[in-house]
Amino acid sequence: MGNTSSTTKRAIIFDLDGTLLNTLADIGGSVNRMLGEYGFAEHTPDDYRRFIGNGIKKLVIRALPIAGRSEEMVAVCVKRAREIYWENWNRKTKPYDGILELLAALEEIKIAKAVLSNKPHDFTVRYVQAYFDRWEFAAVMGQTDHFPAKPDPTAALEISRRLDLPPAAFLFVGDSAVDMKTALSAGMHAVGAGWGFRGPRELTENGCQSLVAHPLEILDLLREPA
Repeated sequence: MGNTSSTTKRAIIFDLDGTLLNTLADIGGSVNRMLGEYGFAEHTPDDYRRFIGNGIKKLVIRALPIAGRSEEMVAVCVKRAREIYWENWNRKTKPYDGILELLAALEEIKIAKAVLSNKPHDFTVRYVQAYFDRWEFAAVMGQTDHFPAKPDPTAALEISRRLDLPPAAFLFVGDSAVDMKTALSAGMHAVGAGWGFRGPRELTENGCQSLVAHPLEILDLLREPA
């Protein structure tokens, strides 16, 4: 699928988990450890592919059994999962193949870069600083109380405002339905990261305008005629 917009693309917003970084093992391992501490059954990596994407509270709710989902228990489990993850955030996490090369190329051609994640803001900043500190990001935003989580487009539009660029000038790259819905609601070009947690089918069923199998294919979208 090609770029359907006639506006020249001058910036890219990236999702984090499942798009820039493969965080699945560290997230799943941390939540499984929390579940084990409270006597709940653990889950497989494929389960966590479905659980991740709407923030840590939704992740924990999905991981807990129905019988364990009282508000009080959820709050306790979210706090404990966060503590464990903070200590085990980078055991197995790594950038996907081609991401570092893509970021270098984007810097070379002066395409502005931003990150928008439903991961808590402090974790999001920590990851970007640890793995991508050699490149400049115009904005790095994780989930806070200041903006609603994706798929609400408010945070994406705030990045557009900060960069002083119209939404149509952005590619929005993500691996889930949440990201595609965010992009479309914000008036940005929805690019599906086919290598991510959810896979091409979910992306195409939720409005993906360009599906890429490898990060460097994103450069082709920038080269297409305006």
